[in-house]
Amino acid sequence: MLIEILSYFSILFTFTLLIYWPFINHFKQTPFIHRTRPYVIGMKFGITGLILTFSAVQLTNDFMMYIQYIPVLYSGLLGGSFAILISGLIIGIGLFFLPYLALVPMILNINFFVVVVTLFFVTRKYEMTNKNIFLFFWVCFIETFVALFLGLCFQTKSFEYLLLYGIFTIFSFYFIYIVIRQIKRANDTVKQTTHLKRIDFLTQLPNNNENEKHIQYLIKKKSPFNLLLVDIRNFKTLNLQYGFSTGDLVIKQLAQHLMEYAKKNEAYVGRLGGEEFLIVLKDVPPAVAIVEANNLITTIAQQPFEVSADLSIHISVTVGISSYPANGQTSSELLENLVIAKQQAKTKLSSYFHINNLK
Repeated sequence: MLIEILSYFSILFTFTLLIYWPFINHFKQTPFIHRTRPYVIGMKFGITGLILTFSAVQLTNDFMMYIQYIPVLYSGLLGGSFAILISGLIIGIGLFFLPYLALVPMILNINFFVVVVTLFFVTRKYEMTNKNIFLFFWVCFIETFVALFLGLCFQTKSFEYLLLYGIFTIFSFYFIYIVIRQIKRANDTVKQTTHLKRIDFLTQLPNNNENEKHIQYLIKKKSPFNLLLVDIRNFKTLNLQYGFSTGDLVIKQLAQHLMEYAKKNEAYVGRLGGEEFLIVLKDVPPAVAIVEANNLITTIAQQPFEVSADLSIHISVTVGISSYPANGQTSSELLENLVIAKQQAKTKLSSYFHINNLK
């Protein structure tokens, strides 16, 4: 019997992890996957429950290991109320096809349907989460335990099996939950590490590596685009006057402003380093890029930067511009011309300069 119980637990554990793994591992969520997620999860956990049903350990003629609501609970945690209903219906219908269906199992099957329907309506109002799933588990466990106890009172008196059932159910639920949480934490750490490799820590903008990848991607597509290098004027003086922490606040606020600009204009924005930022404007001629650069300069000059509760300052920026394919066929050529354009912009009253204007 011990081997059968271990095999039964292995089935539950393995199938739960196989279903959970893609979601724990943060796979790419497409709109189609997002729409069909509750139904797919419900079907997967329903099939898991069916396998558990037909491989259940028969303890007595009227009593078998009855933990089908555990996959139902995990389906609700991952897919919501509709996943609960789908998985519960699949398992519940399968229960009536058991070859050894006696009176007590029949009553328990009906009880299982009641539990599933109740869970469905309750989770429609109160979403199942990592925090409250324990409450749902204990309610289901106690309700089923009482139903089994009453069934045993009318049939066999093998209450030691009821105790075994309780220990096995509690162990299975908590062991699987702990393993899932540990795997999720490990994956979150990996995801965060990967994120930090791509993102500038201070501004949360793409860093130089990502900027390079984005430019190379556009060059590979042979799509025309313009690069804008936004540089804060007299930033060293600002740091000396107000302190480096104030300089960091200005950089963070400017990054936020540029992100908002990028969203409105379907542009790309990243940090080059220090007080320099990169903006990529796609599918527009150089003349439009010059207009956008001038607008950015004007808007930023009018924008107050709150550096403390009682102090706000104004900054000005210069913008260098280079365009693909006219000003370079590679990212290094484009960026080299972009730096030259920025240096020219610092000497111009207009504060912007396109490399095409260099004589």
